[in-house]
Amino acid sequence: MSDTHQILVHGVCPHDCYDTCGMEIEWKDGQIYRIQGQTDHPITQGFLCFKVNRYLERVNHPDRVLYPLKRTGVKGAGQFKRVTWDAALRDIADRLGHVIDRFGGDAILPYSFAGNMGVLSEGSMDRRFFAAIGAANLDRTICTASANYVLRQMFGQRLGPDPEQIPQAQMIVLWGANPMATNVHQIPLLDHAQKNGAKIWTIDPLNTETAVRYHRHLPLTPNSDAILALALGRYLIHHELYDQNFVEQYTAGFAAYRDAAEPWSLETAAWHCGISPAAIEELALDIAQIRPLLIRPGFGMQRQTNSAWAVWAVASLAVLTGAWKDTSGGLLLSNSDAFPLNWQGIHRPDLALGQSRTVNMVELGIALEDGSTQALVVYNANPAATAPEQAKVLRGLSRKDLFLVVHEQMMTDTARYADYVLPAALSMEVLDLHLSYWHRYVQLNIPGGPPAGESVANTELFRRLAKAMHLEDPAFQESDADLIRTALDTDHPYLTGITLESLYENPVQKVRISEETRPFIDTRINTLDGRIHMEPIGGNRSFGGETGKYFLLSPSRRETIKSSFANLESFQRRLPDPELLVNPFDADAEAWNDGEWVRILNQRGTTKAKVRISRVPPRGTVVSYAVRWNHSADGTNINQLTPARISDIGGGATFYSTRVDITREGAADDVG
Repeated sequence: MSDTHQILVHGVCPHDCYDTCGMEIEWKDGQIYRIQGQTDHPITQGFLCFKVNRYLERVNHPDRVLYPLKRTGVKGAGQFKRVTWDAALRDIADRLGHVIDRFGGDAILPYSFAGNMGVLSEGSMDRRFFAAIGAANLDRTICTASANYVLRQMFGQRLGPDPEQIPQAQMIVLWGANPMATNVHQIPLLDHAQKNGAKIWTIDPLNTETAVRYHRHLPLTPNSDAILALALGRYLIHHELYDQNFVEQYTAGFAAYRDAAEPWSLETAAWHCGISPAAIEELALDIAQIRPLLIRPGFGMQRQTNSAWAVWAVASLAVLTGAWKDTSGGLLLSNSDAFPLNWQGIHRPDLALGQSRTVNMVELGIALEDGSTQALVVYNANPAATAPEQAKVLRGLSRKDLFLVVHEQMMTDTARYADYVLPAALSMEVLDLHLSYWHRYVQLNIPGGPPAGESVANTELFRRLAKAMHLEDPAFQESDADLIRTALDTDHPYLTGITLESLYENPVQKVRISEETRPFIDTRINTLDGRIHMEPIGGNRSFGGETGKYFLLSPSRRETIKSSFANLESFQRRLPDPELLVNPFDADAEAWNDGEWVRILNQRGTTKAKVRISRVPPRGTVVSYAVRWNHSADGTNINQLTPARISDIGGGATFYSTRVDITREGAADDVG
């Protein structure tokens, strides 16, 4: 008779992805043994993406941090010794206390993002802790800030049609979205729509896997999205093909929109966008005539200098055409506000000691170099690899006077600079609540055993730090179950009947919005005047001295989510070297050979990669997928080159407004 103890629990993929997959996780003898997609999950449908199919490699990776570590070598060398939790907490509390006494609480900067998107793990006990010690506020803008700002200004909230309605749409515009790599569970829905007769257009500078799959591709010049969208709008207005009744009944600011669109004729836009007037006209006629119309932008579209302007212009097309009138129509950029949790109760901003400075996370390098930050606490993030203007960030992390604490699962690039590395539990080892910014399911992640080694959840880390720093408010004693109950403590009808207890019985529950509900038609428009606003937002932000010969784009790839999974052996075997995708015409003009090492550089920094001749980028644009770890790639990655410049409105990142020069490896690195 076997003594093996097995248990099957429901888990949720925690990574920063639209799909937020449900997983069946099998534990054996207290360890994670098998991971697969939940077969009866309405979105996941039994399959996981390329990277999460390799999750066991991450669970058992030799880079895993399982015990508290204290630095013994120079910063960046990755030399540590094991210490006890008690010793680490005492020293961290003393040193943070010293910073508070000498420089004030806001000399302590938390730095985190969406490395774990569980409600508790991403932002709960940590927010309480940093508020109570008077730490600086981190403006978490690096991914979606401009888009969030625009959606709230235009519609009052981030709400789109239910993605399960996608098969009913007859005209779908994928704008700056590559779901084959970043939203794979949308593909069956798009395929179903196509079988139902839908036309699917892809608007993207790159000839992505998605563009190839759905054939109708407009390869516009990078950063020209707003121009194309305004040209489409102008055409609809001039030819009286827009929905005048919808505009009159539901909107404000149409005249201002019309004036903003007026300069962008088909010919003018075609010149700026690098596509033909006839192609723009064909798309305009399809947008005007085929219903239901769904415009599906990706968040990558707004990681440019004129981010807000681009999102506003594209979103306005869904308004101008009255696309919201159909259940499967409208604009599907975010469904984040379909989950009206008790955010105030989770975060407890009332614990704050007073007004603290705010740091935009895009500008981390500045905050480290100017001396205003004396202590940095990093969790759910790997800024040494993922933050822009990397050379500046690495110089800041190397400061001898900077006290750096990193809570991590892996010995990342950032962890290698830390004074203390504290072991973080994997998401599937902790109790957590998960939402999606794409679909509409609330899910409970249920652990089947304890965290490995001495690793702890983010919530437990900040409970321990609060105790070490003698913070006695009862808010710091709440359990994870208490925090979930607080999160769900709301009378909003979307969450009626969804409780911790009900989620234990059924860990996947849809918010209480009918699939037939049309946002902003059947729901309230949450602007002050109750109307959708079409007035121009953003624009006119310059590239700030970008003079390189080539546009550089660094989008996400199917194998990683930013730097997560980049240390897996399967990834490194498949893609052992950093690569730069180059159009065949550019490679021929520069006499570059496939596999040749080149150096990519601009005024911010330099890195190197192997040329891969590819039809993915158009002429004049090169691609390096984000992002590799530094210490396994000559100490740098592509974020040496990306700007910490802030977008037009919303404080967003501008990764995709980068220009570079390229030289052969070993040639002079002078940048004009």
